[in-house]
Amino acid sequence: MTNLKLTCLVAFALLAAVSVSAIEPDTYPRRIGIDIENYRFEITLSDQVDEILGRATVSVSFTSNGVTVLPLDLTSLNNEGQGMRVLAVYTSESSLSFAHEDNLLTIDLPEVGQVGSRIEITIEYQGVPDAGLRIGPNKYGDRTFFSDNWPNRARSWLPTIDHVYEKATCEFVIRAPDHYQVISNGLLREETDYDDGTRLTHWKQSVPISPWLYVLGVARFAVQQVDDFDGKPIQTWVYTQDRSAGFYDFAVPTKQVMEFYSEYVGPFSYEKLANVTSPATGGGMEAATAIMYGENSVTGERSVRWRNVIIHEVAHQWFGNAVTEADWDDVWLSEGFATYFTQLFIEHAYGRDEFVDGMKSAADRVFSQYEDDPAYRIVHDNLDDMRRVTSGATYQKGAWILHMLRK
Repeated sequence: MTNLKLTCLVAFALLAAVSVSAIEPDTYPRRIGIDIENYRFEITLSDQVDEILGRATVSVSFTSNGVTVLPLDLTSLNNEGQGMRVLAVYTSESSLSFAHEDNLLTIDLPEVGQVGSRIEITIEYQGVPDAGLRIGPNKYGDRTFFSDNWPNRARSWLPTIDHVYEKATCEFVIRAPDHYQVISNGLLREETDYDDGTRLTHWKQSVPISPWLYVLGVARFAVQQVDDFDGKPIQTWVYTQDRSAGFYDFAVPTKQVMEFYSEYVGPFSYEKLANVTSPATGGGMEAATAIMYGENSVTGERSVRWRNVIIHEVAHQWFGNAVTEADWDDVWLSEGFATYFTQLFIEHAYGRDEFVDGMKSAADRVFSQYEDDPAYRIVHDNLDDMRRVTSGATYQKGAWILHMLRK
């Protein structure tokens, strides 16, 4: 255990030293002097229309003097009528002027920000998301609402500094028809039913995370309290039609994986861990505290393929979520660590032979990538097209780099 922890520390030190290598100007410059502490998103959903009504309260502190505006990413209306329209921006004391153009909401601060000062700003907005929040039928034809923020699509429905470096706590307060259950980051704070047939559900995440890890799932769910780990609940959320098969599939190996990573890496950082079925992803998406899995993950067979997806996505709660790359140029860090630690758990739980087979398969994938693209680089150089953020070898080559360091 000590040797493996030392390997991780050495790997982080080496990777930090080699990854800060960009020469060209950053394609997404950081918002200097601004630190988002918390987002509170109050969102109303409807069965009649795909338009959402939102109110976001942003808690900001300033880390340098002379800050005059707060820039937030928020998709503007497009020619198809999708996107967000800002209705009002204000503090508890006054309305604020703003401009919303080219997917950027620029808010004029009521007074110049100084080091150590704080402000809360509320944005009211509405619109039909063009991405980021998938509204539509699941595989059974039932209406659902599911986030799909990877890698920079939170801005399509949430006013944020939508960059991997900007971590903040978050709250989701959802008003939706009362036949839905709602899952989000953190712990459930409130559920209240109203006479008009709607339900308010409030989830709160107390550990700062990047915006692409913010998660929302609204559907007719069957929910199971599977177990707990260090007093933190492990849950399963699947469609009601998949209750028996889903509860069976997701009962393992989550707790065993959490025990392994906690022993060999460090404590689990968050308040819960939920495994959730979603139509918004084909494989897995490692949203903090509520991992999303594709609809076809529920088979009732505990297949090896989906077992390994669970192991990989749980690894991301440590690598990618708790410890996060500062820029998408280095996404291979989170994917490489998650892929390699998947194999380490497989070695621990299922034997050396399965580990060796997994690493050989990873090597084959890397060689195939270089046959197709000999100039491929695992580290991006100021990535400006998020469709290229990962490749066929991002995961596997990262895992092999770590394996070489371990050896």
